[in-house]
Amino acid sequence: VNGARCRSDGVWMSLARDYVKDLLTKGLRGPNDLISIVSMKEEAEVIIKCEPTSWTLYNKLIDLREWTKLKPSGHGFYLPAIAKAEELLTYNASASCALSLLFFSD
Repeated sequence: VNGARCRSDGVWMSLARDYVKDLLTKGLRGPNDLISIVSMKEEAEVIIKCEPTSWTLYNKLIDLREWTKLKPSGHGFYLPAIAKAEELLTYNASASCALSLLFFSD
């Protein structure tokens, strides 16, 4: 990723810039579009849960570039992350909304 200091930095920059900033600027995303982020560690953890797509979310993603809150470690554990993502995707089972599931790995 252009401008990234390392691979994990590239993941957060991609999310912040391509998935939030660019789509907010074009008016294609807004506060009704919620984003959750799950870490792919041995024990999956929800880093961001149902956060509205906004400049606040953009800033939170930029903050994650610094390793003060979340530091890369080991291999990606897909199965725990998939199970945690399933919990999030079924959180609001009565709503009829579009859902997306993306996996980023450094």
